[in-house]
Amino acid sequence: MDNKNSGAVEVTQACLAVSRGDKPADILLKNGRIVNVFSGRVTEGNVAISGGTIAGMGGEYTAGEKVIDLDGAYVSPGLIDAHLHIESTLLLPPELGRIIIRHGTTAVINDPHEIANVLGPAGVNMMIELSKQAPCDFFATVPSSVPSTDLETAGGELDAGRVKDLLQNPSTVGLGEVMNYPGVIGGDPEVHKKIAAAKALGKIIDGHAPAVRGRDLQAYLAAGITTDHECITAEEALEKLTCGMKVIIRHGSATSSLAELIPLINSATSGSFMLGSDDREAGELLEKGHLNEALKQAVALGTDPLVMIKIASLNAASHYRLYDRGAVAPGYRADLVVFEDLSNFRARLVIKDGREAARNGKAFMPVEPPELPSSALNSVRLSRGLEEKDFTLTYPPGKVPVIGVVAGQLITDKFYLDVERNGNGTVTAKPGPGINKIAVVERHGKNGNLAVGLIQGINLEKGAIASSVAHDSHNIVVVGASEKAMARAVNELAESGGGFVVIGEDGSVKALLPLPAGGLMSDQPAEWVAEKMSRVLEAARELGTSVPQPFLTLSFMALPVIPSLKITDRGLVDVDNFAFL
Repeated sequence: MDNKNSGAVEVTQACLAVSRGDKPADILLKNGRIVNVFSGRVTEGNVAISGGTIAGMGGEYTAGEKVIDLDGAYVSPGLIDAHLHIESTLLLPPELGRIIIRHGTTAVINDPHEIANVLGPAGVNMMIELSKQAPCDFFATVPSSVPSTDLETAGGELDAGRVKDLLQNPSTVGLGEVMNYPGVIGGDPEVHKKIAAAKALGKIIDGHAPAVRGRDLQAYLAAGITTDHECITAEEALEKLTCGMKVIIRHGSATSSLAELIPLINSATSGSFMLGSDDREAGELLEKGHLNEALKQAVALGTDPLVMIKIASLNAASHYRLYDRGAVAPGYRADLVVFEDLSNFRARLVIKDGREAARNGKAFMPVEPPELPSSALNSVRLSRGLEEKDFTLTYPPGKVPVIGVVAGQLITDKFYLDVERNGNGTVTAKPGPGINKIAVVERHGKNGNLAVGLIQGINLEKGAIASSVAHDSHNIVVVGASEKAMARAVNELAESGGGFVVIGEDGSVKALLPLPAGGLMSDQPAEWVAEKMSRVLEAARELGTSVPQPFLTLSFMALPVIPSLKITDRGLVDVDNFAFL
């Protein structure tokens, strides 16, 4: 027997000795109320932990090397985020882990799609390696759509061969959200090679199919896709559930589907739901929490807390084949969270792999600033500095297309409106009530593309805001009330290596949040990021916007796979018809 197997047997034998009562537990959680996700009941008793495993539960377990009296608090399985893009938190994996472990999240299904669009396979591998330094577990899905479409210019590319190679990494659990649903439905060979690679390795295939219904949905599911986190209405979600699809209820910073989808949860459907944050900003993680805050909101909406805990733990573990976690039961991994109550969901204690990981909002494991490759630190490469004239926009007489921001949603409206023009037909940066110019600038050093359009709903009265976080290809997206401010904003991001910037009416930098890691993430602590984020949001509001999260909203205006009108570096995209206007 080799040393590795020998060690595993010894651990198992020690756990069995605790189970039988022959030796004390390493940790005994005493006087708890145990949340049982199998029976849907709460029972009073103790939980005995040996090594990283739950050895037993019940009143008969009374001895432990360390005894923690819970005084009636609730012992729940650790929470599992079924769909998150780490990059959207603006934090690197170790730092994100430090924040979410204290809220009771012990595992995350991460899709490193964003960094892949900037750095390609190297970005995915970088995130996997950095995740190993985190105090919670990150399991990766391999990005399936890099670039997501041929309507934009990305920095990286993952063809079917590269996807197959990445899927063989043991840290990956599946193929990431398949955004190119027209390619799936239409039989695109490259898309189907990626799906086939995941099937051959027995891995999950995640979906992304907003508003896909009827026969198109049937074809999409027939390809082997299993989940969706993009349901726009309850009616759409019910159709997908009826077809056997798992629905991830999204509760992020920019959008939440809790209120729309929770009424669908019943005894028949509860096993088909999971919880995912998708995109969650660092400041909200610090102030509000993570999945525990989603549980709080769900229960406030009238959902059974025991059902919601199962949705946020066992359901995700089972779906992603993480069969050793997701429950408080013998033989399961000792990933546990102790809640004060099942209404507020404040985490009093978090156990990870049988060790205390956090208590009363403080994580125990120190996080060291990781070293990043030079390629990740020099990812904003403009072909030249921009000038005011680069944002000239001319239309012939008549109504013009305008992107309409929809509050709290990633979808947009497609308007055709009359706007103010100069004598030569050029459109100003603020051509009508609530309307501004928007532009996307290619920043990967490939072609220097720049596309200009109009947007309603950001409501800038002066200046400009810009971001190098622009899903999915992460070119620079800028909105402004003056062309001069727009040019200044883009140039400032090029100089700083990426991030969020606010430019005042006089051209000065009012606020800047640098994001040097791929132009997407900071290498600083979450508290520093949150403070800088608060400042850029305050500065943006001083320019006139009333959008709660204008940078997050702005980042989705360049995503040409969510209806209805978006803009990429190649131009305005009519997503409903998957074509340029």
